[in-house]
Formats: sequence, C-alpha cells, structure tokens
Amino acid sequence: MHKPMILIVGHSHIAALIRGWRGATGYPNEVDIEFLGLRNKRYARTRNDDGARRRPGKPGAVKQELLLSDYCKLSKRADWVVFCMNGNEHNNLGMFETATRTFDNVISGIREAISSVYPAWLRLLMPCTRVPIFLLPAPPPIEAEDFIMRIGKLERIVRSASIRRSSDRLAFYQKQIEATRSVAEGFGVEVLSLPDSVISSTGFMAEDCRREEDPSHGNDVYGDRVLRHVAAYLRSAEHANAVGQRAGIKKPHPYSGLADHAFWRQSVTEPAFGDVDPVVDPPFKVTLKDNVATAGSCFAQHISKRLRDRGFRFLLAEEKEGLGENSVERGFYDFSARYGNIYTSRQLLQLFDRAFGYFKPLERVWERSGGGYCDPFRPRIEPDGFATESAVIEDMRKHLAAVKRMFRKLDVFVFTLGLTECWMSKLDGAVYPLAPGVAGGEFDPDKHAFVNLGVADVVMDLNGFIGKLRLVNPQARLILTVSPVPLVATYEERHVLVSTAYSKAVLRVAAEEVARGTGGVYYFPSYEIITGNHAAGRYFDSDRRSVTSEGVDHVMRVFLARLTDASPKNRVADSSGTAADAALEAEIEALGEALCDEEMVAG
Repeated sequence: MHKPMILIVGHSHIAALIRGWRGATGYPNEVDIEFLGLRNKRYARTRNDDGARRRPGKPGAVKQELLLSDYCKLSKRADWVVFCMNGNEHNNLGMFETATRTFDNVISGIREAISSVYPAWLRLLMPCTRVPIFLLPAPPPIEAEDFIMRIGKLERIVRSASIRRSSDRLAFYQKQIEATRSVAEGFGVEVLSLPDSVISSTGFMAEDCRREEDPSHGNDVYGDRVLRHVAAYLRSAEHANAVGQRAGIKKPHPYSGLADHAFWRQSVTEPAFGDVDPVVDPPFKVTLKDNVATAGSCFAQHISKRLRDRGFRFLLAEEKEGLGENSVERGFYDFSARYGNIYTSRQLLQLFDRAFGYFKPLERVWERSGGGYCDPFRPRIEPDGFATESAVIEDMRKHLAAVKRMFRKLDVFVFTLGLTECWMSKLDGAVYPLAPGVAGGEFDPDKHAFVNLGVADVVMDLNGFIGKLRLVNPQARLILTVSPVPLVATYEERHVLVSTAYSKAVLRVAAEEVARGTGGVYYFPSYEIITGNHAAGRYFDSDRRSVTSEGVDHVMRVFLARLTDASPKNRVADSSGTAADAALEAEIEALGEALCDEEMVAG
C-alpha cells in the first residue's frame, strides 16, 4: 500500500516542524514527511558579492543546481509539496519601534519582501513539481511583551528600542498573510491555515507553543500540532472539495505569480498617477557619504538641486570665486562643474577627452555678434561674454582642471541624455551644444555640419566614456536618465514632434543597452514617469514642453525613495544620536538573520 508523503520546503520555521515530527507518533493515515531546509549550508555560496558570509533567503544567492537536484528528487516521491519560505518579516521588520520603522514603512517593507521572496522561489521550484503545492504561513507573533523583554539575546536592543504594542505587531502579521495570499493566487497555489490550537483567543501564538529564548519561532509542540493539522487536511474530503473548487484555476505559466510591477493594471491603472513607481531592484543605491556629480540636459539641473536640498554630498568641483549674487546665473551650482548643458553623448565623451588632454579642438574661441568672446563648448556660460580671447582660454583651462578633478573624485555620476541632433566641426569632429551663430561664432557650411546620432553612435560614445572614466576612477557608478523635455526645434526635414519621438527613442534604447551590458550602470526611468500614460500630460506646462514642479516632485520622490539610502545607518554621526540609531538598526537586522540560522542548526 502506498504511503503518502508530504515534502515541506522552507527556511528557519521548518525547524519546529522537524522537531515536532521527530518527537511524535500517530500521524493520520500513516503519512510520511520529508523536509528540505533552504538554509542548509550545502546550498549557500561561500561569500556574497560584498564579501560577507551569509545564508540568504532568496534563490538568487544559493547554489541553484545542487538545490534543484535535491528538490526534484524529493518532489518526485511526494504527493504534496508545502512551502514555508522566510516568514519572519512581520517580526524582523516590526517587533521594535525605531526612528525609521514607522507603521507604514513596516507594512510597505513586508509587502515588498513577500512579493520578492515567494515568487522567486516558486518560479524556481514549481517547474519540476507535478503534485499539488501549498503555502504554509509563519507562526503569529508573541503577545506578551514581558516574554520578549526577558529574552537574553534581545537585552541590548530592548534597552535602546521600544517593543511595539501587540496590536501593531498583530496587524503586521495579518498584512503579511494578505500579501502571501496575493502571491499564492497568482500561482494558483492554496494557502494553508494554521490550526486553532497554535493560536490564542486574541490571535497571537498560543503560550504553550512559544520557544524559550526565541521571539519568533515555535517550539516542538507548535511543530507537532501544525504537522497533524496539515496532514489531516491534505488527506481529508475537505481538501478534495477545495481542490475541486480550484480546478478552474489555470496551470502555472511563465507569467504566473509575477510581481505587481510586471502587470499594467496593478502597477499603472490602479495606483494614483502620482504614486506610479516604475523602479525595480536597482543594482546599487546612493548614500549620504557618496560624492554625487551630475551633468546633462536642462532636466539634470532638477536632480542636482534636489540632492543638495536633501543633504546629499553633491560634488562641486568648480566653485564660485567672489561672484556674489549672480553666481547661479553664470553657471555655478547647476551642475558639478561649470560646463553648462551637455545635451549629447558625444559632448560628454569629448568633455572627458578635453579635460584629460586627449582632444584639443581647433576652434577654442568664438566671437559674439554683440561684442566680446565665448567658449564654443559653453557659449552661454558668461551672459555678457568674455572681454578678451585670452580670458576665454584662461577660464577654459581652469574649468577643464575642475572637470578632471570631478571625474577622479566622484562616486556616483548622474547623466541625463537630452538630444541626438547636434552640430559638428568638419575640421576635427568637435561637437557643440549649440549651432555656430546661435550664441556665438559664425556658421560656415564648409566648416560645420549637422549630425543626428543613432543608437549605435550613442552606445559607442557612452561605452567609450565609461571605459575612460574607470581608468581614472575604477569604482565610479553611473545613473543614466533620459530627459522628458521635447526638442525646441529640429533641423531635420520633418515635424518637430516626429524628431522628438526619434530622439527620445534612440536615447532610451541606447541607455538600456549600456545599462544592461555594463556593471555599475543603472537606467533611472525619469522619462517614463513624466511622459507615461498614467500622467496623461499633466506633468507638462501650458507650452506642452516644460516639465511642471509636480512632475519633478514625482521623479525625485521615486529617485530618493528607491535609489538613495538615507536611513540613519548611513548618516554622519552627530549629537542627535544617529550613530546609536545606526548601531541599533544593524543589531536588529543581524539578530533576525542569526535567529533564523540558529533555528536550522537547532533542528
């Protein structure tokens, strides 16, 4: 007679189930149970990318081939598979009240963690599973504060942070269950219930299920009761009826269980237009200790100003020298150096080459029609022009020295691509921000030519710039954006709207290719936030070209929330106690990881 088998797969919470299974007998219908612990050292990498030893919770950080081999062997013999992934989010994020762990932040963190962890594991393991799959919730929180406070491992934390009131901690658990059910529905997976015997009358963990010296996990009594409940349900007529009711659910397909950001309705239609957030898993974040430099089109100025206002270390390589109130008008503080707008990728590459002496353009000074002189590569940097040609050359020398310092010193470089159309010297290939004759110089068809860059051109320029930058600054990280501001005019023989669409498409595709193919480079979707369907044109002013302050606010709200790390642990210590806050946050995070690892060892 076939002996039915349940395969239980998960992280630290299955340790209690293992202990319950080993210490009890008489499970319904002689069911057999196998366990696969995902925190097993057998599956962990020796080190993470940052060099730290860790047994992580996501499948991207384990030896997947070995894990899949073990899982597939076990699942082939199983009649049911029960997943219990992670599960301590409600405790790790919400047990203690700190400056950064506000109620809403904890709820958001729980949802984000669940929508990241569960789908990743299910997409990894489900393809080789041919039997029904279920999700098992984590144990509920412990109600009694006195029990938590007397746990020795928490002694230092409870002296510095308050334990949240029990109603909040229960609310976090309930939100975690809701998030788990939402993920399960996308995969056509059923979420099992916990037996009433492990839950108190107020919804918390039953007192006899608590494990001594552990604020998060159940004991062997908890494990025994849960296993009996699960085994009985899977073998019952009730389960058979539930399966029949769920028969209409389609089998998993490649889009099953994808996170909300993958679907238009959940991520674009349903949120308020000001809440749309198209950022997903940026590869790095900007910290308050990073030297951040910016360059690019007019839109890039908004980023530099907002970073300065928020206390980030905005790199100013070219400071004003006694210029008084008109320093801003004369190009200081818009960007990290006084180069004005850099509209194209070719300008950026040539700026680097000029600063390091690789390229010396033939045209170094333009005469202005109204008198005076200007720099061809910064024709509007001095509103009234320079008095002499030598003054232009001297200011250019100082400027390029500042640019050289900037590239060597920066940690993060934010560059906003603005245009593909540009004007070039036929003599040496120098590219200008404005056509000769607009703000200085004189257009000569024998010396100057119009160029409209294509995708290959922009990719080549950006890759060339990044390669050279990392020769002088190997650790530099780049954030690429595309300006949403349309062209003010086009030199092509077509409507400016069509030229705008072409230009932005080229820049967007080029930025994507470079970001995908180069480590330490990320594309930030400011263009999509401003121009996307969700905004319905509301982020453009009456001229249908200028971006409104509301649109800039949306961009920077997403940028600061998703690409920066402004939590206390990254702030410079001061008398307000941020250093203590940083240590506390680090200790809470470390404790959560240690307790989960310990549970697997104890099993």
